[in-house]
Parts: sequence; structure tokens; C-alpha cells
Amino acid sequence: METKQKDAPFFSDICRIACGGLCCDPWWGIISYSVIKKGGSSNLASFKQELQDGIISRVRRIREAYITNETLAKPLFDAPERYNVIVRGISGLGQAIRLDLLAMFAFRCRFLSPEKSCLIHPSINNGKEIRPPHCAFTGSITAKQGEQGYCRIIHAADGAQGAAIDEAITAEKGAAGRHYDEGFATVEEAASSVIERLKRHCASNAPAKSGLNATEAGRNDPCPCGSGKKYKKCHGA
Repeated sequence: METKQKDAPFFSDICRIACGGLCCDPWWGIISYSVIKKGGSSNLASFKQELQDGIISRVRRIREAYITNETLAKPLFDAPERYNVIVRGISGLGQAIRLDLLAMFAFRCRFLSPEKSCLIHPSINNGKEIRPPHCAFTGSITAKQGEQGYCRIIHAADGAQGAAIDEAITAEKGAAGRHYDEGFATVEEAASSVIERLKRHCASNAPAKSGLNATEAGRNDPCPCGSGKKYKKCHGA
């Protein structure tokens, strides 16, 4: 295995033989971002559309960035198979609410063969590098954990310990499988999951902790927490 070539930008034997292209099957696009929901838990339908538009724009950004480095560039991905948008935090901002999100999109690379080999990898492409820079850095032995290009499997293999490689592969498969199963097949479902998480938060924290102005709610108005009940039968009781 090519485990000791510190200056090599790729480790073909590990990626293609030991690992089997695990990080590309599926390939995960991960983006952290925040959104601001004004007006507390009101107008959730319009906010859901805003969430969907945000997810779609970030998917587009990834697809436009991942193209082959050649005259007639080709995109690596079609639409994601799974959309997993995780709410990492919710905080009140006066009459607004801030949601910190982690979007994870499971793509299928067009250049991953049925045998799980990268069809544009330099090692099987006569040394020619046409992968986008983001792919070229994958598997860098110099990358530290949390940095672009860090790979648990590559770093386990650097110690030339078969058991460590097997453990890293098992852990990677488990994490990828969990994220895939927790994701959704459509953008709408992913946005709905965020809305439900917001409703639960507001129901547990309104009106004092979520920034919702309960004093403006009439007893027969919908409760600001988003429960769907009248204020008098919810937080106004």
C-alpha cells in the first residue's frame, strides 16, 4: 500500500482496494449555515419555502463547484439522493429566532464505477489530474482532523496496521449509513423536519425564552409558540 509517501496527493491502493471508494459512495456535501426566522413562530409556511430555497441554492453551489478540470468540464453530481438538514442550535433574537443548521447532501458521483473505483483518478487515468481541487485534496496524509482532506482511513493506514484500517472503515460505514438513514428523499421533507424542530423548541420555551411576544397575543389568537392551539388554552392558561 502507498502508506508512506507523505508528499503524494492521493493513495490509490487504500482508496481503491482497502476502502473501496467509501467516501465517494455516497459523496457527502456538508455545509454549515444560519437562518433568521423573523416574527417568532408565525408564517411558518413562508419560512418553510425560504428553507427550501436555501437548501436548493446550496445544492446548486456544490454541483457548480464540483466539475472536471478540462476544456469541456463535466459535473460530478446530479441531484442528491438524500437531504439531511440538522438543527444544531436555536436561539432567540428579540422577535426573531436564529437557527444554526448543518446541511448534509448525499450525492452519487457520475465517475464512480460499479467496482467503486474513481474513473477520473490519476492512478487509473494515465497520471492526468482532471478532478476538481476539492477531490484532489481528499486523502491527504498531511491534513489534520477537521481540515479539508482529512481521512480517518488514510491516517489509520499510515501506521500500516490492518486492524486500524478495518476499524476506521467500519466506523466510516456506520456514520455514513446513519446520516443517510436520517436524511430525506426530497428538499420539502428536509425543510419540514426543520420546521418541526422549530415548533418543538417554541412549544418548550415560549414565550419567555424564544423571543416571542406573548403580550401581543389575544386569548383567542393562535399561541405564539406554534402549537396550533389558542393562546388561552396553551401558554395563556
